[in-house]
Amino acid sequence: MTMMRKPAVQGHLSSSSTRKTVFFFILVLLAYDNLFAQKAVNLETAIGNAGIYIVKNEKIPSKSVVAILNIKSESPKINGDQIINKLLIPIVKDGSLVVTNRNREDLKYVRTEQLYQMSGYVSDETAVRIGHELGARIIITGELIRQGSRYSLRIRITNLETGTLLGIESFPVSDGDLFDYNDYRLYLGTRAGLSLGFYENAYGLYDKSTLQTINGLAGFNASLYTSVSLWRLLAVQAELMFTGNSFEINSGGTWLATVNYNSLIIPVLVKLIWYPSIFSLQGFAGAYLSMPLGKMEVKHKNGSYYADYPVIPGFMAGVGFGIELGPGVILADVRYARDFDYLTASYNGTRDVSLRNSFYFTLGYEIGLLPKKAGGINNEN
Repeated sequence: MTMMRKPAVQGHLSSSSTRKTVFFFILVLLAYDNLFAQKAVNLETAIGNAGIYIVKNEKIPSKSVVAILNIKSESPKINGDQIINKLLIPIVKDGSLVVTNRNREDLKYVRTEQLYQMSGYVSDETAVRIGHELGARIIITGELIRQGSRYSLRIRITNLETGTLLGIESFPVSDGDLFDYNDYRLYLGTRAGLSLGFYENAYGLYDKSTLQTINGLAGFNASLYTSVSLWRLLAVQAELMFTGNSFEINSGGTWLATVNYNSLIIPVLVKLIWYPSIFSLQGFAGAYLSMPLGKMEVKHKNGSYYADYPVIPGFMAGVGFGIELGPGVILADVRYARDFDYLTASYNGTRDVSLRNSFYFTLGYEIGLLPKKAGGINNEN
């Protein structure tokens, strides 16, 4: 009796299919790991990762004499010297390699010193000759290259004794500004949007004997502001904020008047800011002065008149959301403001109008002006 071989074939196919599935998932995991290994980071972190890559490179013998000689930079903000000085920090701290000093006092003894430029750039051939004359066994060279709107830090490790390349690695940089946006001390921004006032009902402006219903109308607001960072998560912000204010006065469903007036609001706010990545979240609160701009216009069925109105203090609070774009951050925020005193109108005597509450919905753009660290990165070595 002949035994049927079909089940064995099925088993073989099943086993083969299983191996292919496992192999596929391994490839997916490797790709996933590689994706995150190449995740773009800010320049500070990229330089730190490059330093770790150098000291952990198994092809470099322990206690080798290393010279970091040539880092080219395509950025107008960051030069090669700044990158080299920062790259020295993790290598020196690790202690497994001996780093030669590449400062100008040492280079003046090198015959090719006249080719050295303040940008930190020398040719690769010159770097090799300088490495030999400084007694280095290993030289580190590299470049900060632009890739579209971003940059990549590429590091090369060369053995001078054998002339072989011991390693080359690229470290993607997350944004064109090359540093965390919150690495500034001073920021300047502008914003604009809509405002809506809510006024408490009151007697006074149109007819002192009649209870008036006041309905706020949508207006425009715009501001210029500066923010000073006190700490990574804390800042103080001062603004010049123009607001156009309008409301209608009604009584028993009958329109009585429309009021228009402009204010210059000067808030001083304390901000708490959180930067999870290229996004930012902020909450803020503080006090303000509302300054009159011109006169209040009151339009009614018999014509119109103009009245003076006072300086009023108040309280403001809000929340905002930002996302880095180009050299700065696009910001959207929502604010609530409340006057501490009544809005009054001085016309044939002083009349109370109402207490003003306002909501502001704005969109703006903010840039950093004064980095906490020169050139955006720390120059310690």
